[in-house]
Amino acid sequence: MPCINVQIQPNGPVLSVFLGVSVPRGKAMVAAGQQPPTPVVGTFLIDTGASCTCVDPDLIDPLGLQPTGRAGISTPSTAAGTQHFCDQYDVSLFIPGNAGPGVIPMNGHIVAAIPVITTHLKSQGIDGLIGRDVLNSCTLIYNGTVPMFSICY
Repeated sequence: MPCINVQIQPNGPVLSVFLGVSVPRGKAMVAAGQQPPTPVVGTFLIDTGASCTCVDPDLIDPLGLQPTGRAGISTPSTAAGTQHFCDQYDVSLFIPGNAGPGVIPMNGHIVAAIPVITTHLKSQGIDGLIGRDVLNSCTLIYNGTVPMFSICY
C-alpha cells in the first residue's frame, strides 16, 4: 500500500492537492474537441470531522465548472437543526506522492470523480478540507510526537 508522508505544519496536517475537472468530464471535453482546464493546486487540511471534501470557491472558479447541485451542511457555528446550503461541484483530486527536492512527483493518490462543496476557507489560511469521503478509502496515521502524518491508499 503506497503512503504519502508529510510533516505536520503549525496549522495542522495540510497537503498540496491538485483540483481538476472530473475525469469523466475531461474525457467528454476531449471527445468534443475541447481542452480541459489546467488543474489548480491548493493547500488542504485533513479534517476527520468533515463528512465531505470542501473547497474554497476561488479554487473552483478557474476550472469554469457549473454547480451540479446544492448540499446542506451543519457546522459547530450553525444553529441546532439549521443547515447552511453550499454549491456542489464534481471534480477530480490528486494528492502528489513524496519526491525529492526539485523532482516533480508522478505518483500519488487520485480520486477521479468526487462531489465537493464550496465554502469560504481562505480566511483560515487553507483552500480546502479533505473530508471522510476521501479518507474512507485511505489509512490515516497522525503521529504528533514525530510530528508527521501519513496517508496510505
